[in-house]
Amino acid sequence: MISTVKKLRPAKVRTALRRRWFEYRLQRLKLEPIDGLEQLGTDYGGWIVPTGAIGEGWTCYCVGAGGDITVDAELIQRCRATVRCFEPDEEYAQRARAHGAKFPGFSCHQVAVAANDGPVRMQRTHIPNSRSLSPADLYDTHDYVEVQGRTLESLMRELGDHEVQLLKLDIEGGEYDVVPKLDLRGMGTRVFSTQLHHTGSVREARQLIAHVCAQGFRLVANLPAVKLTFVRDDFAAAARDRRAA
Repeated sequence: MISTVKKLRPAKVRTALRRRWFEYRLQRLKLEPIDGLEQLGTDYGGWIVPTGAIGEGWTCYCVGAGGDITVDAELIQRCRATVRCFEPDEEYAQRARAHGAKFPGFSCHQVAVAANDGPVRMQRTHIPNSRSLSPADLYDTHDYVEVQGRTLESLMRELGDHEVQLLKLDIEGGEYDVVPKLDLRGMGTRVFSTQLHHTGSVREARQLIAHVCAQGFRLVANLPAVKLTFVRDDFAAAARDRRAA
């Protein structure tokens, strides 16, 4: 009898094993939780943030919309924040604009957030019903597209934002290039969330985390698939004192 079972390619098996090992190791990170943490958004697109401490009028940058802007919507509805969304894929960006049109203070910009201004070669995903793009060869395809890349600093200048109090960064492996160049304190960031992908090693992931903590942040939450949230120490202390008063 002829077997109809497809053989898995060795490279695909190695990638799956690396991802599982990466996520297993980073599930064990030490957290310093604070009061008021809550998950916003869907199970698929959700992130943990200190909702009670987010101030009215905050400017929030949500980088990497994908097909889900529920976090963006809740930041506007519950916290009365201004949300600027950034997404490299044209269809996802159009979808975000359509879904976000009913939320005052929401805007979506089709651009890839990158370490430098200029064109970025991005890999299309192999995942069915997804249009995600990666600058770091995260996916199992040979399908690429070129998009405009911008640094957060240049986007802030263009948009007239002096501070970004909350930054959510999900850039499909590009975090290892972008985050080490960020001056989070200089940007006025108080809450920083990012997803770490297995395009980097466990050691590189830990170095990235150490870089953020060295800027005066503490790691307060870790959702599955390594979705991390950091809160700036002085902001966490001030929020605690306000609740105690």
